[in-house]
Amino acid sequence: MAPQDSEPVADRKVFVTVGTTTFDGLIQAVLVPPIISMLHSQGYTSIRVQHGESTEIYQACLTPELEAELAKCGMSITAFAYADSDEITEEIKFAELVISHAGSGTILECLRYQKRIVVVPNRSLMENHQLELANEMSKQKYVVKGNLKNIDIAIDRSATYPYRHFPRTGSKVFAEVLEEELDKLDKDTMYG
Repeated sequence: MAPQDSEPVADRKVFVTVGTTTFDGLIQAVLVPPIISMLHSQGYTSIRVQHGESTEIYQACLTPELEAELAKCGMSITAFAYADSDEITEEIKFAELVISHAGSGTILECLRYQKRIVVVPNRSLMENHQLELANEMSKQKYVVKGNLKNIDIAIDRSATYPYRHFPRTGSKVFAEVLEEELDKLDKDTMYG
């Protein structure tokens, strides 16, 4: 009797995205052996990185230690600089976990496709609007909020987090709710 071929393992992808601005810290925080090991222990099999202008930072993270951890875990990693919004949507659709800057567009897409998302506000941006949005979305249990120093805790938490799914009633409703929440944040900032 011939041995049976084993079932192929389904790809469980992590998508890391910095958006359209530079966010070197996010790339450097995720692409380290302990995070790769953690993602592997959660059953993820590949990582796709959208690094923006930070090609050199991404390449510098591909150390022999990182490559060895990827090989040990049987994980693959690929990357690209930029893509149009349709391509980013496709990346999100096929990811099981998104680790992202806290931009509203990325959060919206993740909510639309009911994806697990860890958001890390890019504090180098003016007015900390990403921090305000991340705080509110985390408070509402739509995202897990992390920062560069505790991204391991946020990723670990994402595995069992009781994500609240946004109602699937169309993007107009979401846009209205998001605008309402941002208005509240603006008023709190102005008067609080």
